[in-house]
Amino acid sequence: MKINNRKTLSIIAATLIPLALSSPALALGPGHGHGHDDKSHEMPDAKKSAPTMDKQAKKIWDKSVNATMGKEAKNYGIKSMRLSGTMSMPSQGINANMNILIATDKGVRMVMEIPGLGSFEQGLSGDVAWSSNMMEGPKILEGEEAKQYHKQSDLYAHLHWDQYYQSITFKGQETVTMPDDTEVMTNALELLSIDDDTISTHYYNADSGLLVKSVTDVTIAGGAKIPSTAYTMDYRDVGGIKIPFKTISSTGPMQQIIEFTSVEVNVEIGEDELALPKDIQELLED
Repeated sequence: MKINNRKTLSIIAATLIPLALSSPALALGPGHGHGHDDKSHEMPDAKKSAPTMDKQAKKIWDKSVNATMGKEAKNYGIKSMRLSGTMSMPSQGINANMNILIATDKGVRMVMEIPGLGSFEQGLSGDVAWSSNMMEGPKILEGEEAKQYHKQSDLYAHLHWDQYYQSITFKGQETVTMPDDTEVMTNALELLSIDDDTISTHYYNADSGLLVKSVTDVTIAGGAKIPSTAYTMDYRDVGGIKIPFKTISSTGPMQQIIEFTSVEVNVEIGEDELALPKDIQELLED
C-alpha cells in the first residue's frame, strides 16, 4: 500500500463522486436539495449576461439527455440511488470497496473502505458538506471544496442547465481514443461554469449521444486546481435510465478506475443513513 501523502487523499476527495456519477443520467450540477421547482440558482450574477446554449449544442445536449434518461427526463421519476462497487488507483496500490447513497432533497453519502487503512467518507447532509478520513480526521468543507461537492447532488441538473452554466458551446467533432484503443467519433461541447468560470469539455458519442469523455479542472485541498480527464463506458439500463458502470480517469499523475457492481434506483434510504456523523456534529457545535 503506497498511500503516503495528503495529495492522494485530496484527489480522491475531489474526484471520486463526480467521476462515479458522470453521465447525464447522474450528471450532477450545483444546487443540492433544490428540486426542479426551486428557483434559488436560476438567476446568474447581475454582472453576467443570461446563460446561452447555441443551436447545435442544444441538439447534442438534448440527444444525450434522451439517450440516458428517456422518459425519466420529463417526469423526474428518479428520487434516490444506491450504488456499490470498487475504486482502484493502480500506481498507489489502492483497491477499495465503495458505496454511494443519493436521495433528492436529503443528501449524498459515500463510504470507501481501504483495506489496512480504514474508511474514507464524504457527505452532504442538509447544507453541510463534510469529509472524514484516516489522515485528516473529520472536516467541514468550505469554499471551493464545498462548492464543488454541492455540484454533485442534483439528479436532474441537465434539465435546468442554465442554473449552472454561463454558456454551452459546440466546439466541433473529434475522434476520441478510449482506454481500450477503440476510436469514437464525438461531438464536443465546451461548458463554462456560472459559479467560478471553470471550463469543462464534454465529448458525446455522435451516434448514441452518450457521454464518453470529459475534461475539467478539479479543486483539491488548499484550493489548487489540477486537470482531470475521465472516460465513461459500459452503459447499462437501470430503472429506465442508462448508467456508466465503469469510469477510468487521470487526475494529475494518478489514475482512478471506478467500477459498479450494483446500482439500484428509487430505493428506501433512511434518514440515519444520510445524517451527519457524530464527529462532524461536534465540529459544528464548537
